[in-house]
Amino acid sequence: MNRFSSRQTPLDESFLNQRLKGAKKYDRIAGYFSSSILEVAGEAIESMTGKVRIICNSDLEIKDVETARAANFALRREWCSFEPEKLDSRSKPRLTRLYQFLSTGKMEVKVLPRDKFGLVHGKAGVITLANGIQTSFLGSINETYSAWKLNYEPFVRS
Repeated sequence: MNRFSSRQTPLDESFLNQRLKGAKKYDRIAGYFSSSILEVAGEAIESMTGKVRIICNSDLEIKDVETARAANFALRREWCSFEPEKLDSRSKPRLTRLYQFLSTGKMEVKVLPRDKFGLVHGKAGVITLANGIQTSFLGSINETYSAWKLNYEPFVRS
C-alpha cells in the first residue's frame, strides 16, 4: 500500500491522470460528483479505451443534472433547451464534454437518493489498465475538481 496526500504532491498529476491515460475502465464511488472533475481528468478519460462508472449522492449541481438528462435522452432539442450557449465560458467545455461522455456511454453516473440509501460517504475507486492490472484506492477524496486539485485529501492505494 502507498499513501498519498495532497500536502505532499498534486493528486491529479501524481496519481489520477497517470493511471487513467489509456486505462480500460474506471469504477468509482464518491460522496460527491461534479462535472468539474472533467477539468482535471477530461483528457485522460478521453484517452481511455473503456467506460467510467460512478456512484454518488443525490447532491448534484443543477447544470450537471440538466446535462445528464439531455445526454440520457440524446435529443438535440432537449440539449438546446437549456441553452448551453448561455453558459459562462468556463463551464461550457466541461458540460459539453460531460454530455459527450454520457450520451456515448463512455461514462455512467448512478445517483443514490439520500432518503432511500442514506448518505454515500465512502470514497473508493478502481482503475483497470489496458493490460488488466488494477489499482484501487480508498480515502477522503470526492470526484470533483476541488477534491483532486485544492482540498487536503489523504488516501491509500494498493
